[in-house]
Amino acid sequence: MDGMNPFGSPIPGETPLNDISGLKIKGINERQELNDYEFRNIARASKKYLLGKPSRRLVPFDLSWLRKLHFEMFGDVWEWAGHYRVSETNIGVNPVQIETQLYTLLEDLKAWQASDVEMLEQCVRLHHRSVQIHPFTNGNGRWARMLGNIWAKMHRQPIVAWPEKVIANTSPERDEYLAAIKEADDGNLAPLIEFHRRFTD
Repeated sequence: MDGMNPFGSPIPGETPLNDISGLKIKGINERQELNDYEFRNIARASKKYLLGKPSRRLVPFDLSWLRKLHFEMFGDVWEWAGHYRVSETNIGVNPVQIETQLYTLLEDLKAWQASDVEMLEQCVRLHHRSVQIHPFTNGNGRWARMLGNIWAKMHRQPIVAWPEKVIANTSPERDEYLAAIKEADDGNLAPLIEFHRRFTD
């Protein structure tokens, strides 16, 4: 156990969960138990947005909705769900830049659509940039992957069947995913596009 954190040290590529004071469910003592609660919360959001084609009214893709989505995915488990982080993390922009960077991303998304960027690449760019910005205390990767899938679903495109329980733990797939994210950080989207394509329904 690391200090007051019962979930131990983060695995490679994971944002450290140093403060668990915002945990709504008391008595959780193991990482897997926490993961199970989060997966159930996320599953409800998935049903809302991914079972059919979501409307623009349901999914306006504005700043308020980006925060709402994170709350819907994690709000049953964490007090800080849907709130921008206020401290530096191991990855992500400075907290004071979060809202500006997200606004720029949404404007870029409109530009990608207007310039006929392939839909799969739009989803990959959206996913990757959202991870880079890292707006929230935790859950950013899962939120970013959901964003990409919702964007695809809105445009009647197949979604990525992410192996979330595999990616959430040390595994070859997680290592490959993180390597693809790093390549995208350096300007090479090809590995991340291929990773998306492999798991696309």
